[in-house]
Amino acid sequence: MKVYESPTGLSSAQVLGLPRQSREVDWYNAPLPTPLSWCIALDPVALWFACSLPGGSRSSSTSGEFVEGLWEEDVAELFIKSPSGIYQELNVAPSGAWWSMTLSDYRVRSDAAHRPHLLSLSTTIESSWWTVVAGFDRASIEVPVSSESLLHVSGMWYAPQPTYLSSRPPAGVSPDYHHRECFETVVLSPVVAAS
Repeated sequence: MKVYESPTGLSSAQVLGLPRQSREVDWYNAPLPTPLSWCIALDPVALWFACSLPGGSRSSSTSGEFVEGLWEEDVAELFIKSPSGIYQELNVAPSGAWWSMTLSDYRVRSDAAHRPHLLSLSTTIESSWWTVVAGFDRASIEVPVSSESLLHVSGMWYAPQPTYLSSRPPAGVSPDYHHRECFETVVLSPVVAAS
């Protein structure tokens, strides 16, 4: 999975302007009305996650609130896994609520997990899709993004039935965003300055 690297600080607008990766079908290969698309970027201070996905109307949490269970409504998710198998989950709701957890093994929560520091978060809700841009302090992320990392982008869309969105759903596997085959190797790519 491509991750952009910038030697200078990025803004939300700059992150939104970076090329996206996308997937046009859900976990079961059913076409989506708008694709799941995402961009992940690093600057000297921040880990940036931009994601657009269908839905956006089902979110009861409050902007800025740190709350577990966001996956029970529309949500965008980023998973970061280290070579040792430890991984961190970051969730953002259309409302601007967010959540994070570090896991020491498959679905095993770390007893010593720390909340990352959120630097920036904005969401835009359109008629049938929504976009989030979140910036997290890299120093506060327990599982850093590097060329050694594995990543997975996922989300939920309730329309009104649950629709499972994944950047890499394994064939023949029931929806499980923590499944080892969902994760992809990081490919670092420099941000090319506009001329």
